[in-house]
Amino acid sequence: MGKSYFVSKGLCRIVGGLVLLPMVLCVLSSCDFVSSLVRRDKVVAEVMGKKLTEEELYRNLDLTGLSSSDSAGAIDLYVRDWASSNLMYELARDEFSGNKEIDSLVESYRQSLYVYEYELRLIKEHLSTQITDDQLFSYYKENSSLFYLQEPLLKGVALTVLNKSPDYQVIKLLMESPSDGNMDMIESYSVKNAAKFDHFMNTWNLFSEVQKRCPLPIHEVDFKGKTLYTETDSVRTVFLYVSECVSAGDMQPFEFAKSRIRSILTEQRKTGYLRSYRNELYERGVSNGSVKRY
Repeated sequence: MGKSYFVSKGLCRIVGGLVLLPMVLCVLSSCDFVSSLVRRDKVVAEVMGKKLTEEELYRNLDLTGLSSSDSAGAIDLYVRDWASSNLMYELARDEFSGNKEIDSLVESYRQSLYVYEYELRLIKEHLSTQITDDQLFSYYKENSSLFYLQEPLLKGVALTVLNKSPDYQVIKLLMESPSDGNMDMIESYSVKNAAKFDHFMNTWNLFSEVQKRCPLPIHEVDFKGKTLYTETDSVRTVFLYVSECVSAGDMQPFEFAKSRIRSILTEQRKTGYLRSYRNELYERGVSNGSVKRY
């Protein structure tokens, strides 16, 4: 009986906000200067003493581009969700009050969150993450076994053309040798005809990444550099010109591996720094009596 009354009372305190709030805020939400009108301390809803302010509402709800009616609907939905979530929490907390397992999990998460944020601050303030190209290349050479390809690596350009296009044969000829001049014409064609155009002449791409961007499945073959490949269905053709390639089983070019190596070395530095910091912290604790072992 007590719990039913608690929920009913809590909901009743929200109803007024849900009825009146959209009528007020939907007007504000249609104004360009809405942020200047938001009152930080204005309460728009309340559940068992916990208040939802106008500032918090706008901080968590993006109404950009919405009409007044859509804004009102979004606000109403947000407030209802906020209220029901808090009511559910109050019921759950009452139901499991004194549950030592939950209390322990909450405290463990709280501790982990504090430690995580503190470690981020330590790293930001005390650890240099600058890594030179020489350091990157040394790691690349010393750990070459980590950088063998599982699939082909390509540079090139891909263009999708309708089979009935009057420019089909011209585009095919241009794609067979996409020099700078030809590339300008290819790109102009793609813009004019809204054709799918993918230029990656200057960056290495895994074959699977290229395949995802193509509207037709591209079959993996023994790719060669400076070669045109085609895939066709009943409506369109994908021309894939491969300017450079590295085969599966070969070592990744250093240029391609650099970003991964940088991530590895940065993570190693962070891990090493935090391990050293924890060890120093422990030794200090033992020395000053904060840590006692029995």
